[in-house]
Amino acid sequence: MRAGRRLLTTAAVAGAATGGAVLGWLAERRAAADMRDGSDPEAVELARAVTGRPRQVTAADGTRLHAEILGPDDAPAIVLAHGYTMTQDAWHYQRRDLSEEFRVVSYDQRGHGASAEAETGDYTMDALASDLAAVIERCVPPGERVVVAGHSLGAMSALALAKEHGELLGPRVAGLALVSTSGADIIGGVLGGAAAVATNALPAVADALLPRLVGMPGPLGARPSDFTFLLIRAISLSPNASPAHVAFTERLSMGCPSAVRAALIPAFTSLDLTDAARGVSVPALVISGDLDRLTPPSGARQLAELLPDARLVELQGVGHMAPLEAHEAVTAHLRAFARRVLTLPDAR
Repeated sequence: MRAGRRLLTTAAVAGAATGGAVLGWLAERRAAADMRDGSDPEAVELARAVTGRPRQVTAADGTRLHAEILGPDDAPAIVLAHGYTMTQDAWHYQRRDLSEEFRVVSYDQRGHGASAEAETGDYTMDALASDLAAVIERCVPPGERVVVAGHSLGAMSALALAKEHGELLGPRVAGLALVSTSGADIIGGVLGGAAAVATNALPAVADALLPRLVGMPGPLGARPSDFTFLLIRAISLSPNASPAHVAFTERLSMGCPSAVRAALIPAFTSLDLTDAARGVSVPALVISGDLDRLTPPSGARQLAELLPDARLVELQGVGHMAPLEAHEAVTAHLRAFARRVLTLPDAR
């Protein structure tokens, strides 16, 4: 009898827990529907495309890259490299605001956005570094020094540039701004973030979909849904992120071909740019959000310690998509850093 009562009690508790999870999930879905109703004023801003003068860049292996240039032709240059599954549109606010003072060069990484998929199937960090070097050489006049700013995968590309094309540091690259990134153990950070999300979501569903978010073959879905919205918010942004920023990130991520997402995973699993960081010969700026689950701030701190000349900025209440979530702060830090390393006056 006691065993039977224990069994019934266990079943009741499990049922209540499951029911509570389901009710919680339904409440979250209703909240997601309310959040993505378009009333967020940032949705209006993000609907205004920021476009520049197009420039076609041919990578060393023949891959066609799409770049754009905004701002005055005679202004000092900042080159922006976007993150995994994003496009240059992820720098929406920085492209809009920094182009008032700088010549902003941004591009779509190979296989992303308007750039072609890798001609030879090469998605290694060496290839991404080579692409960044090609963009600098093609889009910035010879002899001119630039600041390179990368977010997530784009920052890893910048570190790989320092490793594979170190001759550019100094003569061509005056400084590196590394946003929401790490120099090693990226998969560990991703899995740690996934585990944190799974503890607060339906475990079976999270386990089924999280691998797709980090690049396994298979689309996230034919179109955005309440679930993809909530999952993107939980992993890539902070709980209080603007709904428009979540939806924007969701749209960009779902637009990345699944084959490209999958092809980049080996680059993450084998990533170790610690030696490259130690050898960076120009000033660096490291920006991290304290709620970043994909590249936790501990990794940013370690990276800043490795870099010979680095300043670390930790943004409070901000997740992985800092250029969107904390766009005013990120833009201000990039502007100040570029002015300093390019020896510009405080304002033009």
